Amino acid sequence: MAKQRSKEGKITGINEIDFSQLSSISDAAKTLSSDASPTIPSRAKGAIITVEDNNLRMRDDGTAPTASIGHLLYVGDVVTYDSWSVPKLNWRQVLQQTKFIQAVASTTGNLMISWYD
Repeated sequence: MAKQRSKEGKITGINEIDFSQLSSISDAAKTLSSDASPTIPSRAKGAIITVEDNNLRMRDDGTAPTASIGHLLYVGDVVTYDSWSVPKLNWRQVLQQTKFIQAVASTTGNLMISWYD
């Protein structure tokens, strides 16, 4: 099913409610629920996350990734958790337990996050 767009180009029925950054991700796991600035908005049901400057690893099962375990994210990758394409699933709980670490020693990474309701 195609999404409808308004005159401004926005997808109708989907509201961006906030924007966050998660910075200086190193070898200590960081979460969206406590380390992003600002943290997950109370109305957020989905997110679009982009990897900005260094490769990262992530897990969304509540366990911290390691240097060799977890999804490898490259600079420019986009991770989407969206309740508009899977309408019966509210991604908030998954987003609260998602953790990130650096993928390459002695580097730090940054994420940009757009939150949606």
